[in-house]
Amino acid sequence: MNIGRVFEAAFDRKREKGWEKIYVVVDIHDTILRACYEDEETYEFYPYAREALQLMTNRDDICLILWSGCYEEQMNAYRSRFAEEGIRFDYANENPEVKKTSFQNFEQKLYFNVGIDDRFGFEPETDWVRVIEAISIKENPAGSNPRQEE
Repeated sequence: MNIGRVFEAAFDRKREKGWEKIYVVVDIHDTILRACYEDEETYEFYPYAREALQLMTNRDDICLILWSGCYEEQMNAYRSRFAEEGIRFDYANENPEVKKTSFQNFEQKLYFNVGIDDRFGFEPETDWVRVIEAISIKENPAGSNPRQEE
């Protein structure tokens, strides 16, 4: 997987179609955090994961979606902890903004443009810095106005 090319293609398509934003799903375990299957989560971020997610959080043209199989209580705990780190996910395991198009039905299939998941071939030890590079070269159309907590 070349995550830089994936972002480049997503931003190019956004521009071509006149979309306001792209949708990025991000897995937790073995992608953002080193998997810990103990009784208590350690929250050990992979190198540059925190910084990349903070950059995406501050862009108006990226919708972040947390993508995980954990239970709702755990998901809420993760979202709270990430928020403490300056990372805000717009949704968890859903994208209510895109339900149907004239050719596609996304009521049961989650719509996204970029998938960041070790199971998609993302390599968290090296790819987070590539995410930073990819999104840093694309101008944020909202300029320097980061998204505010709703």
